[in-house]
Amino acid sequence: MNWARITVTTSDDASEAVANYLFEMDAFGVELKDTADSITSLIAYYPLDDRVNTRVKKLRDFLSKLPTWGIQAYPAKIDLKRIESEEWTEAWKSSFPPQQIGERLLIAPTWHNIPSDETDILIRLDPGMAFGTGYHPTTRLSLKMLEQTIKPDQNVADIGTGSGILAIAAIKLGAKHVDAIELDPTAIPVAETNFAINGVTEQISLYQGDGIKVVQDRYHLIVGNILTKAILPIIPYCPSRIYPKGYIIFSGILESELEQVQEVLIENGLQCVDVTREAEAEVMWTALRAQLARPS
Repeated sequence: MNWARITVTTSDDASEAVANYLFEMDAFGVELKDTADSITSLIAYYPLDDRVNTRVKKLRDFLSKLPTWGIQAYPAKIDLKRIESEEWTEAWKSSFPPQQIGERLLIAPTWHNIPSDETDILIRLDPGMAFGTGYHPTTRLSLKMLEQTIKPDQNVADIGTGSGILAIAAIKLGAKHVDAIELDPTAIPVAETNFAINGVTEQISLYQGDGIKVVQDRYHLIVGNILTKAILPIIPYCPSRIYPKGYIIFSGILESELEQVQEVLIENGLQCVDVTREAEAEVMWTALRAQLARPS
């Protein structure tokens, strides 16, 4: 069987919307690559059949509409290439080797044979129809900060769970329970599958909805690997949802957006206690940890 590889080059701001649309058109997986300052390439694979041209046309129409929704899609380029079946399989798998994140976390697709190592916490996660496979700086930053912050038997909220990687990591790092919340309904079955693969289904409650508003509990830790435009409206809800000594971790923040996020935290009685950074190509991503501000 032959495959069609569609590569979309667009802005960082538009990358999530474009990736979701590629999945809505039944992509067999989407790979994201930061290529230059604020530019991302998204690579998706489809069966090479008579629907390919229709998919490309629909994609062009979708890109043309993004500016009307306040999302700049420039340069909005689409490239189509025919790929042999074996070539596609090997190219796809070679893009996702096992990787060590932080002190103990090892992220590996299911097709890799990983030797037993008691010092590692193994998370099995196949790249597929949801964000968060550990191969993007925002996910790595989240995982590192999560490992440094979480304590045994804590209750955690994972906002925008995507693939479920942060919820899985939280349980394997000792959390008692995680409420995982995801707005995109197409990501829900992916997260469910990943929870089952990693044996954590019983310790995670999965909700489809918009942010922390979906749940009413209080948490020792709230974590969200989402974009700044999604983080800002969530912040006002956070103070009433964390325990007095609890923490909030947000990732997916560009360096240029960090000051704005910190200002909104302060406005809502929260303080940023530390920031970590990771660059990819010419893009600098940040993650922060915050808690309730203490009276002076």
